[in-house]
Amino acid sequence: MSPRTKNRLTLLAIVGPFVLFFIAGRYFVDPWELPRQNKGQLILPHVQLRALALHEDDGGAYNAKDTAGLWSLMYVAGADCGAACKNGLYYQMRQVQRTLGENMDRLRRIVVHTAPASDELRAFLDDKVPGTVEVNGDADTVRQALAPAYEGLEGDAIGDVFVISPDGQIFMRYPTHEDMDATLEEAENIRLDLERTLKGSLI
Repeated sequence: MSPRTKNRLTLLAIVGPFVLFFIAGRYFVDPWELPRQNKGQLILPHVQLRALALHEDDGGAYNAKDTAGLWSLMYVAGADCGAACKNGLYYQMRQVQRTLGENMDRLRRIVVHTAPASDELRAFLDDKVPGTVEVNGDADTVRQALAPAYEGLEGDAIGDVFVISPDGQIFMRYPTHEDMDATLEEAENIRLDLERTLKGSLI
């Protein structure tokens, strides 16, 4: 065997497995069937925060420049706040943030009011989850912007929790629950996803 032929066979032995892996992945493996690490629902494509057309009480727009520098958990509220709402705001947002330990300051909590808050919701926000950023949005606009997260599913964005990246991309969704066991399981899902996200981020 000539040195040239030997070199070619050596190169083929090195490169061959990678080529075969690429071909198998490209033509025989459906990436949507592969196991995923995330616990919540991944929203693809991500929804830009500006699509929700949110605004602060003074009328100023609330968008990616306001979420810069921190990751965010966002709850979309209606007028009333029943058990699922309270569980979401307290256990799936406030308590999850506290479990992050030294990373808790890398996360902000946001509630989007799609209707004037009831006295019950107002009292809960003030007494149980202080420090939550409050912004406003039109219910139909918010529902429409987040509709891609509900393709093939029942319900809409009102009453759900979302994760927002520092550059204003909404990319994960979690439902809220009246049942406490389901709430705590969902809170753990959020915690695991956030810890994985923060570990891989410099922000």
